[in-house]
Amino acid sequence: MSEPGNAVRPETSVAADRARAVLPGSISALLMLAVALTGATRPRLSWDEVTSAEVSQRTLGQIWRLIHNVDAVFGTYYAFLRFWTSLFGDGELSLRLPSILAMAAAVGLTAELGRRLFTPLIGLTAGVLLVIVPNTSRYAAEARPYAFVCFFSMLSLLLLLVAVGGRDAARTAGPDAAATGVPAARRRYVWVLYGGAVLLLGAFHLVALSTLAAHAVAVGIVARRRRDPRLAGIWLLTVVVAVAPLAPLAGLGARQDSTQLHWVPPITASAIRRMPAEITGSSPVAWLLLGMAVLAVWHPARRLVPVAVLALAPVIAVAVASVLVTPMWVARYMLVALAPLALLAAVALAAGAPQPRTWRGLLDGRLLRIGAVLLLLAAVAVPGQRAIRQPTAKNGPDYRGLAALVGRYEQPGDVIVYPPRNRAMRAGMDYYLRRLPSRPRDVLLSIPSTRTGLLIAAEHPDDAARLAGSTGIWLMVADRRPDPLTVRPGLRELLTTEYAEVGRWKRKHATAVLYRPRR
Repeated sequence: MSEPGNAVRPETSVAADRARAVLPGSISALLMLAVALTGATRPRLSWDEVTSAEVSQRTLGQIWRLIHNVDAVFGTYYAFLRFWTSLFGDGELSLRLPSILAMAAAVGLTAELGRRLFTPLIGLTAGVLLVIVPNTSRYAAEARPYAFVCFFSMLSLLLLLVAVGGRDAARTAGPDAAATGVPAARRRYVWVLYGGAVLLLGAFHLVALSTLAAHAVAVGIVARRRRDPRLAGIWLLTVVVAVAPLAPLAGLGARQDSTQLHWVPPITASAIRRMPAEITGSSPVAWLLLGMAVLAVWHPARRLVPVAVLALAPVIAVAVASVLVTPMWVARYMLVALAPLALLAAVALAAGAPQPRTWRGLLDGRLLRIGAVLLLLAAVAVPGQRAIRQPTAKNGPDYRGLAALVGRYEQPGDVIVYPPRNRAMRAGMDYYLRRLPSRPRDVLLSIPSTRTGLLIAAEHPDDAARLAGSTGIWLMVADRRPDPLTVRPGLRELLTTEYAEVGRWKRKHATAVLYRPRR
């Protein structure tokens, strides 16, 4: 029999505690997965996604050549997608599924981080808040690297918490973290995993390395509490070793900024005001979240400071770079701020609420108020959730709608013409046209983009001569201009003397014109 002072907890109690520990992360991840999969293929591919689809069909050697000319910052994602599509194909769901899984995992990790730093209820509340935010679902169902950035941002911070582990760090981090420390002998392996997560965070998007400011604050708090400056040295050495391999990538990205970011307008006061709504995908949701996050300042600051820095650092870094280096004030570059913002809002909403251990405990008045707030926020988010699932919700032309038009009216012998030096129109149309039984020939194509080392294909210069005699000519324009022939002035004489316009259709950010020979 155990003495009273050395009572041993029953194994069933320990198992129940462990089961409860994984609930916030598991519930949040599964909920995010279900919501993200809902209507995931309804929107057609964006102009960036068709680039992902096109590059994913290149060899690794061709991708290596590409990133030395353009899109170096996306090279890691392209290489991963090349491997993924070789196994699972390049259908719309297949292209988006890795991002859906990454975002679901990111939401689950956010809930786990909230559990460790604060309480299980705060972790679960943060996870549910992220599921409610429209743009979490939008960028989950986006064949681009931003969901991976969110995942590695949360994973790296969580691994850092474990690496500095032990009970002292746990008490510094939060009440529920005390059981999460690892033995000192194994902690070095956690530091290696942390370094790998930081490396992948930067490899998927260099701007996301701004979140390391939050890591520095967290390490500083723990090191000061322990009076152990070596901890800061270990962290700094780990980060330096992790980011060193990214130097060539940063160099390539810096040389390519004129081609990568030429479309981004300068940062302005109005652009700053619009940014919260652009990051969340809903203006009401954005301001409700921000309002709740601000209320978190009434709670103990030591635990909140790293989370607040994690929310602010990417926004400040992008703003400073936009002013001093080159404009890059783009919402998706700051998507990593959503998770810490949700954590702050969850602290304001759920701190001090009792932790339910039975079904009856869910009927506590404070828990009901938390549920009511979440339901209100979900109701406010409904228009945004619907908007991101519209067929033309994504950026760029409606390639799917244009391809359907071509499939409906195309005849044998038809040819198709694209705007010169346009990276996305040819790739987007090719993606959807190759799924049709037949398609017009791209007779102007000289060298495919896969062989140019760019995102733009090379064309034959004698465009009019190559089109003459065709039974029909499809002219695709990547905007809705009144005179489509201005995009191809060299074809004006041919198309106005020997051909007649028989159809013109306008779709989102695009115009399709069909010409047939004059009788």
